[in-house]
Amino acid sequence: MLEEYLSINTFNFLLVFARLSLVFFMLPGISTAYVPQRLRLLFAVLVTVLVLPIVQNTLPPQPTQAAQLLWLIFSETLIGGFLGAVIQITMAALELAGQMISTATGLTNAMIDDPITEEQSSIVIGLLNLIAVAMIFITGVHHYMLMAMVDSYNLFAPGAPLFTRDMLTMATSLLDQAFYMGLRLAAPFMIFEMVFQISSGILARLSPQLNVFFVVLPAQIILGLAILMVTLPTLMLVFMRFLDSNLHNLLNPPGFVR
Repeated sequence: MLEEYLSINTFNFLLVFARLSLVFFMLPGISTAYVPQRLRLLFAVLVTVLVLPIVQNTLPPQPTQAAQLLWLIFSETLIGGFLGAVIQITMAALELAGQMISTATGLTNAMIDDPITEEQSSIVIGLLNLIAVAMIFITGVHHYMLMAMVDSYNLFAPGAPLFTRDMLTMATSLLDQAFYMGLRLAAPFMIFEMVFQISSGILARLSPQLNVFFVVLPAQIILGLAILMVTLPTLMLVFMRFLDSNLHNLLNPPGFVR
């Protein structure tokens, strides 16, 4: 084992690091502001050292021309960005659902500094993101992410032509699936908002002297939080199943023969 690490070629190390580091910096829970950049860099280096002996046979020889070397590094970085974007697009379904839930429950203006997205967002989005990251590490889904990073060398061989058309097709298809999943997760709250707004409109017509806004807004927040408390476990299980299926598709793409 020690001889394998001592014989590691610097070019091979940098080539693997170019792909894995970008994926690693976009993983949920690691690409957040509360994880120091030096610690993220250390994790990326350690993962590269562990993965390099596994994928060393798939790496091309070192190019003799600078243009070929630059293209090889650029293609590896592009592949790493694509793999990281696939995971981030999947996580975007949860942010869409959180935004729609915030609107339905009247908590749109309740903003906090979300440590996951590194920006101000609704408190519901921050809650869902924190729960999702915790469930990813508790259930071991992050192992599938690491497996997808290693298995990508069977699908995207270093130095081989890029499947740009297939990559764009997969990204657009995943965007459609993420949008549909966000609507599914927020469906109970969309129904609640529709019923609540219709009831508020009827109340306003029956009692014009009543300031309906100040009367129904506390009830909207209380009922919305009650529905969130009841449906939150199911919402997270459905999302984790969606994330797990997308990672399996990334590990074993349809129509790909090893």
